[in-house]
Amino acid sequence: MENSYTQSRFNRVRRKTSEVMVGNVGIGGNNPIRIQSMTNTKTCDVAASVAQCIQLAEAGCEIIRLTAQNLDAARALKDISKQFRAAGFSNPLVADIHFLPQTAMEAVEHVEKIRVNPGNFSDKKKSVPVEYTDSLYAEELDKVREKFTPLVLRCKELGRAMRIGTNHGSLSDRIVSRYGDTSFGMVEAALEFARICEDLNFKNLVFSFKSSNTRVMIDTYRLAVKMMAQEGMNYPLHLGVTEAGFGRDARIKSAIGIGSLLLDGLGDTIRVSLTEDPVQELPVAREIARIASLADSDTPSEQIAEDIDFYSYKRRAAQLVEISDKVKVGAGTIPSVIEIVGQDKNASEAAEVSVKKISCGAYVGGGLIIKKYSTPSELESDLSANPDKIIAAEISSAKIDSFADVLKNALKRIIIVPSAAQGKDHAVGEARRIVAKLDSMGLALPVMLVFNREKLIDKNGDFDSRLDEASMYLGSLLADGIGDCVCVNISEDNLENAKIALDILQGARARKSKAEYIACPSCGRTLYNIQETAAKIKAHTEHMKGITIGIMGCIVNGPGEMADADYGYVGGAPGKINLYKAKKCVEMNIPQEEALEHLLKLIEEDMKNK
Repeated sequence: MENSYTQSRFNRVRRKTSEVMVGNVGIGGNNPIRIQSMTNTKTCDVAASVAQCIQLAEAGCEIIRLTAQNLDAARALKDISKQFRAAGFSNPLVADIHFLPQTAMEAVEHVEKIRVNPGNFSDKKKSVPVEYTDSLYAEELDKVREKFTPLVLRCKELGRAMRIGTNHGSLSDRIVSRYGDTSFGMVEAALEFARICEDLNFKNLVFSFKSSNTRVMIDTYRLAVKMMAQEGMNYPLHLGVTEAGFGRDARIKSAIGIGSLLLDGLGDTIRVSLTEDPVQELPVAREIARIASLADSDTPSEQIAEDIDFYSYKRRAAQLVEISDKVKVGAGTIPSVIEIVGQDKNASEAAEVSVKKISCGAYVGGGLIIKKYSTPSELESDLSANPDKIIAAEISSAKIDSFADVLKNALKRIIIVPSAAQGKDHAVGEARRIVAKLDSMGLALPVMLVFNREKLIDKNGDFDSRLDEASMYLGSLLADGIGDCVCVNISEDNLENAKIALDILQGARARKSKAEYIACPSCGRTLYNIQETAAKIKAHTEHMKGITIGIMGCIVNGPGEMADADYGYVGGAPGKINLYKAKKCVEMNIPQEEALEHLLKLIEEDMKNK
């Protein structure tokens, strides 16, 4: 398939966008990647909100967002802005708008940027399904234009910026009826609003297309760039994995989603969304942006055709290779973890791996030789000398063509390990190139993704930096459908490396090995202490392999953003919790002090019935 979303998939060349000014901060154009966060105070608590804005600004947050969930909150932005400026800070403020256009009309008077969600700015959820004929669809879109136009004109008059941000799971009934809850629907919803803005000659726009599902997020941003280009739009992109959760898993998901797109040259401002103190988001975001920037290149490297659908996930077809009776990779298997144990853990050296079952439940290794090959004769020699062994052959894309005959003669005995980056390519680009060449030769060999120090962009980074890079490398390729087994070597502890690999597979939606949590970071709309509650829910459920629990502060985005979750714990009213099973609300207005017990009972009953 033709790549029309990035200048290069093999090295990082930033997408050229228009510049959007948010107050005194430029996004896109020649500006660096801007770092954002969002307060979690009650916006009507002016003193607390100002204090947190100051904390964020002092910690290096370049753009600060607050919720304006009602008219009182929108009015409070006036005093927040005034006091924040009086304290000596010029960082632009952003108002997050949902449901109520009148709150946007108030907020735009006090802040430098407005964020609107096309899914709920104008369209309302219908109590009964509606069949949208072409005429009814056009009629509803005219109503959107009528409600949206005053805000656009006021932004234009005041020199404000606007982010049009769609969220997976919170699309309008009108969009879902025609396009489904899909990446295309997310992009089209945003473009409908953008077309209204352009008709009114307002172009100070930024776009976002967020999802808690990293695979959906990556596909949607890629599709958005393609569709925007078809309409002559080159607006900047705001990147984020929404409701990423907490702890290491949230950091991995953020590095996968945001980092993968940054390596493709997409993204102009980012927000890492953690269910933690907002200040804690900033170093994670800065590190992801820093790592990506180290791979910058002015010109695309030589391109090569790839047999990949860039806009919807499809796993690459690979033949089955049996490493042992218990360990198989390729066709029909879930990506597995290979833990390298033996003489040398570096994939560029020979290493033999034995079967081992780690505590997370994944089989690893088994009669496997890992070695870097420079010539076909070396590989031929090892195949002859080890007739009962599977060989994981690390070969560079520059040499893979010369190995064609040897590989064809040993299809069921070879797994390919992509080499480290060559020249100005990054490691993701090198892996894509070698897989493209294999596919062009008709060699459906399984691919083992090994991440070690040799693959690092920053060779001197600390553990957190290596974890970010490992997530970006594996996540980018897994999103492309590439990768039949993985190996991570960033820790001195083999078991820890295997657990990290499993966590990355889970963050990339390639394999489930433990409970997963979709949790919002909290904001002024949150109706309970979400950080404390999330910790309690995890403590009681983390042993439940394979389930996903959404922990959401309110009903604004909650039910939609946890669309992938098996169970949902959502703030329904002050002190009250609503419980969901899949997308259906099954209990409402449970006193908060009883809600965890109700959630556990719901899960336990389901498990008994399975």
